[in-house]
Amino acid sequence: MHFHLPRPLHGWREFAGEVGIIVLGVLIALTFEQIAEEIHWSQAVRQAHAEIRAETGTANRFFAFRAAAEPCIGKRLDSISQVIENVAAHKGTGRIESIGPDIGNGISDSTWQAQRASQTLTHFDQSELNLLGFYYHQLESVADAVFREDGAWSDLRVLDGDPSRLGAEDIAGLRRSLQHARFENYLIGIISREELERATQLHLPVASPNKARLAGVCAPLA
Repeated sequence: MHFHLPRPLHGWREFAGEVGIIVLGVLIALTFEQIAEEIHWSQAVRQAHAEIRAETGTANRFFAFRAAAEPCIGKRLDSISQVIENVAAHKGTGRIESIGPDIGNGISDSTWQAQRASQTLTHFDQSELNLLGFYYHQLESVADAVFREDGAWSDLRVLDGDPSRLGAEDIAGLRRSLQHARFENYLIGIISREELERATQLHLPVASPNKARLAGVCAPLA
């Protein structure tokens, strides 16, 4: 039995030419598609860098403030500890207008999470991505610490007004809240300094702490 290949209508040479044109067209289309995709991701990466730069700029202002404010908040807590012990010993204490200091604004990682979801981060330089990943991991840790710290300060605000009205059960709770506030202030201070150093490595904007806010935190307990 013999098999006969069908002959092209206009010969093999013309057929090969037509196939070549088709293949060339496909290659050109794929090349343009690849170029278009590269342009898309290049634009997406530039936009992501700009948005992350803005988000980390806000976070770094917080970190600069808390790194500088840590010793002042510590002194405020020392003063509060003395008030608590005076009340426990039934010693006279004056009125307190406001226990809680300015502990800074909330920080967010919403831009980072959005860029992760869009897969844009996979097109970042790997070394930069590693640094940013750790930066945002620590940012999340600080956000959690600030949440706990705010709870401790909410408890301590029971001292506002006339602390001598408080009883033994109040004193026990205040001592616990005081230790929680001390620990969170210490933790936030350490991580804030690390984050500012990491931001410098990433060439991200790092601002000086707001002097007016810092002066308010460092003012004596009144």
